[in-house]
Amino acid sequence: MSATETCDVVVIGGGPAGSTTASFLARQGHDVTVLERARFPREHVGESLLPFCYGILDELGLIAEMKQRFVRKPGVRFLDTDGVTQTTWCFGSKIQDPSFLSFHVIRSEFDQLLLDHAAEEGATVREQTRVDAVDLDGPDGRAVVEACGADGQRLRFSARYVVDASGRDTFLANRMRTKTAHKELERTALGSHWQGVDYAGGLADGLIQIVYTGGDKQGWIWVIPLGTDRVSLGVVMNTAHYRRQRQLLKDQGHGDWQLALYLQEILSSPFIERITSGATRTWPVAVNGDYSYTVGAKWGPNHALVGDASAFIDPIFSSGVYLAMNSARLLAGALDTQLRTGGADGAAAMEEVYERIVGAYSLVDKLIRLFYTPETINFAQLGKAREAFSDTDHYVNAMSLQHFLLAGDFFEQSHRYSSFVDSLRDPKLFRRYQKLVIDRPEFDEDTCDHGCEPVFHPDLAGHELRRAELGI
Repeated sequence: MSATETCDVVVIGGGPAGSTTASFLARQGHDVTVLERARFPREHVGESLLPFCYGILDELGLIAEMKQRFVRKPGVRFLDTDGVTQTTWCFGSKIQDPSFLSFHVIRSEFDQLLLDHAAEEGATVREQTRVDAVDLDGPDGRAVVEACGADGQRLRFSARYVVDASGRDTFLANRMRTKTAHKELERTALGSHWQGVDYAGGLADGLIQIVYTGGDKQGWIWVIPLGTDRVSLGVVMNTAHYRRQRQLLKDQGHGDWQLALYLQEILSSPFIERITSGATRTWPVAVNGDYSYTVGAKWGPNHALVGDASAFIDPIFSSGVYLAMNSARLLAGALDTQLRTGGADGAAAMEEVYERIVGAYSLVDKLIRLFYTPETINFAQLGKAREAFSDTDHYVNAMSLQHFLLAGDFFEQSHRYSSFVDSLRDPKLFRRYQKLVIDRPEFDEDTCDHGCEPVFHPDLAGHELRRAELGI
């Protein structure tokens, strides 16, 4: 065992939540050590960012780099099971600043960018360092963290505060037994990357595609343009359906049943079958299952949980990275108060921040449950319903709410938005919403009219060549 190292904060995990926490804390003058078990870059799913990420990236000083490296994202297109019925939401129709054009990212590269930035801000970053024990009852109220380094050396750290940003490993929650699965949101995702895909349906304009799969699958397909000839394509389905199909394919003798299931499910969509005709899958199929959960105790006198280590819910609205990064930004502000003043002021700051964080996650959870009850509201069909514009104010307000929800405005007005989502579950109120809100000509378009130039900009070419050389 090496000598014990001391610092203000140990952050477990170097993903978006951990890196963002470390960057802001280091910028505020705190001694921060990040312990990341992997060697970056490492592959990760979840490549599409919400517009509300823009402000955080700008605050970190990374916007210029983001604009050079990644495809831009002007909106989202929901497509029904028939491959025809659609609704397109263009962020620029409601967001009147540069953030309306968000990003699609290569997660391995994006996460590396955030981790490197934390080091540039002054945090000590240790990759290939696996935390295996945390004692929250160390001397003088400090936490003691034990880990195994890249060379097998045993490491020990004494910190005033431990931030668990270990992602879906949920390091502290597992040991404190405070993790609860979302049984009603049991889903399994299968995904891969493709080349040669036909950039139809707004893909050439940078729109992420969300395609309903229907039936007992209770799922959806995502299509994300990550480059000029690189698409992330995956499917999410009810885990019960996944298990039934897995067994059927095994019984039929499929050696690679995961690939067979993946292709079976994505090609059940007429739209996907059409755009992938002649295309080539370039990655192995990745499978992630039963991933929705929440954690009860999220902070204490010398520890806090942030990002996926605190909760993870379905990725249908591309909310995960934003929830993680903004939670981390808010947490860093509260921890700054906690570390500098402690006592009642520190506790009050932490309490207030986690009230906002929990409110945001609860709101997204409601919105996801609404998506999975298409008999109540089908996002792909919103553009086809007929209306009566008898209440203009109600129409404008509801449209603004819907756009900002899809853009990521979860933290600032979560109670207001939560009431709006609840209203859509009330049959009478939803019928009123359907009459007054839903029909807009632009919803029937499959483009946001930005064209290829700002979305697939000239800087991409150099980065795509570099990625090909590095195998990223």
